[in-house]
Amino acid sequence: MPDRYFEDFETGQTWTYPAWVLEEGSLIEFAKRHDPQPMHTEPDSEAAEAYGGVIASGWQTALDCITPFLDDVMKNTAGLASPGFETFQWLQPVRAGEPITPRTEILDTRPSKSKPDRGIIKLEFSGSNADGEIVWRAVGSFFIGTRPAGS
Repeated sequence: MPDRYFEDFETGQTWTYPAWVLEEGSLIEFAKRHDPQPMHTEPDSEAAEAYGGVIASGWQTALDCITPFLDDVMKNTAGLASPGFETFQWLQPVRAGEPITPRTEILDTRPSKSKPDRGIIKLEFSGSNADGEIVWRAVGSFFIGTRPAGS
């Protein structure tokens, strides 16, 4: 049984999680499996040298920024699905050893017009470096079930 339903979410709620840090080895390992480009996998490549060394795959950055919210909030929520993201931006490269702080904010909540058993929450996910610069940002919506009658 879920702990959270649509009614439990409010515009402006935010969650900030402890910073995570990627070591170069794990950064390269992830990229070799999921995003095998020289800027992510080959420290001595011309592509990596343009950034002063290998940089994290944007997909790894996104996952590491979203996962804390999914583990903390969504896994115990009456989530039904997501229609997708309207914004998905990689704004700054992420380097090995750089702390990134994940944050999630609810931008909007609204009941579904066509299905009364659910609502829609719009979320902004982001990750910021130690200088406060946003390195990754995404905005997307999730369908969340409403609290069942009598509960």
